[in-house]
Amino acid sequence: MKMTLRQLEVFEAIARSGQVSKAAQWLGMTGPAASMALAELEKQLSVRLFERVGNRLRLNAQGAQLLPLATELLAQASKVEALFNASGAVLAGELKVGASTTIGNFLLAKAAVAFGQQHLDALVDVSIHNTSAVIEQVANFEVELGFIEGHCVDRRLDVRAWHQDHLCVFCHPAHPLAGRKVSVDEVRQQYWVLREEGSGTREHFVNAAHALGLHPEARFCFSTADAIKLAVKQGAGLGVLSELALERELARRELALIEVTGLSITRPFFLIRHKSRQSTALANAFVQFCQNFFNIQERPVV
Repeated sequence: MKMTLRQLEVFEAIARSGQVSKAAQWLGMTGPAASMALAELEKQLSVRLFERVGNRLRLNAQGAQLLPLATELLAQASKVEALFNASGAVLAGELKVGASTTIGNFLLAKAAVAFGQQHLDALVDVSIHNTSAVIEQVANFEVELGFIEGHCVDRRLDVRAWHQDHLCVFCHPAHPLAGRKVSVDEVRQQYWVLREEGSGTREHFVNAAHALGLHPEARFCFSTADAIKLAVKQGAGLGVLSELALERELARRELALIEVTGLSITRPFFLIRHKSRQSTALANAFVQFCQNFFNIQERPVV
């Protein structure tokens, strides 16, 4: 069957208006073009759909059967167009996002809720893992967007610098180094409480430390910020986490910062997508929403 949506649009418009000329005006067509579209539809279906009553067209029994079906088909087609139209005002469906721990817990959890409150038919499903696991999720098409703290060298993925973060060295408030600016030598013999292997936080800190000739010995490793903070509060060693994760404890003076001379631990966050996957309107809208929500400036592609 070669029936077209345009033919159904003409049919529905004539059924509503009762006149070919008025239907053509509604649809921005010429009268002859509308008449031809109706004639082609009737030819495809091998039935007449209208009876002429004076200067008007009235649905016959076959036309009355077709009208609700045509209306439903046209409505579904409009939904498809809206779903895949990046400039469409209506955003609906589920967006799967992978985020490394700091970004997921302290940024995207808030952004996903705020986005959902603005777009009630959209759901942002955020799964939180370490950087290496998020890279695998994006590479395997398990999520459409990945937000990571560590570097990504997978050539299948497009990597863009997205945001900035600052890592902090911290300790128990009673530690001898608490609140001080110290040299690398003064922390050289300290034990450390770090994130697990594969963590972007750990990767960035260790690389920065090695650049200063500091080789931190991890006495304990944990996969969550809360576990690291608890261990440091118990005196297990010095910790390193994002300032985003320490805000509450520092305000309550449950932890204290240490400034290590020469240790530069400002780091980028990255947005990653699969190069072979076409971005959906929902994904693009969420990325733009996050840019505005966190006041992020556009950054160059890595």
